[in-house]
Amino acid sequence: MLDESQIQRRRRVWIALSELWLDTELANEDLERIAKVMAESKLSIEELRQVYLVEVAPVVSLNLLSVAGAWAGFDEEWLCSQIIRNLRDRPRRTRFWAGFPLTRRLMVYATERHWTKLVELVLRFRDDNLAAQMGEI
Repeated sequence: MLDESQIQRRRRVWIALSELWLDTELANEDLERIAKVMAESKLSIEELRQVYLVEVAPVVSLNLLSVAGAWAGFDEEWLCSQIIRNLRDRPRRTRFWAGFPLTRRLMVYATERHWTKLVELVLRFRDDNLAAQMGEI
């Protein structure tokens, strides 16, 4: 289970990543904004992948399968409380479903192309930030 500091560190990432499952088309500017949140979190790409697959996807992935899915955004308190509940009350089941190929494919079928782009952007933002810091020295 995550402690309070880990939850606070992840909260912005949860909210940002949840946008991948809204019933809207994301523009490049949206992906850049999401990637900046991810880059600022200081979580590794592997940790971010776990947040995407195990923490966020199980809570919001059904939205894209719904006829009247959310498009304006998920309620942040609901989202965070559901993620925490899954991690606290159902950690094994949540990890199993996120790791099982068929259910994982159903949860991320529409978001994997965005995930790939987000990773590229996070790495670029982090490289740019590192270069800027080196230039200040």
